[in-house]
Amino acid sequence: MTLAKCFKFSMTLLFVLIICSACQSNREVGPSGYISLDELKSLSEKGVSLNWGDFTKYSFEDIGSGLYIRKYKIEGGHQLLITGKSLESPPDKIYIVNQNGKKLDLTQDNLSDLYGSK
Repeated sequence: MTLAKCFKFSMTLLFVLIICSACQSNREVGPSGYISLDELKSLSEKGVSLNWGDFTKYSFEDIGSGLYIRKYKIEGGHQLLITGKSLESPPDKIYIVNQNGKKLDLTQDNLSDLYGSK
């Protein structure tokens, strides 16, 4: 193989690797696809003492840019969002976004309203 062909092949391979790495997802994979209602109720009982570590076992999508914003799927097709400036300090806000886009703080009262008497 000539030097020119080796160079073209190397550049093509490099280009493909760059494109593939740019297309990687920001999803972190955990053992569970969503947070169940029972787990969500248990988490809500912790109140203001919730921290990032309480959610490590769940899959999330990192949607933040400049801030940490993690989006978790929860039972019933809703989403849980956690935001903060640093993973070393407690989250600034933890809230549920229902299927209509309404934001609700993660409290036991809001869970009761969202899921009815489940």
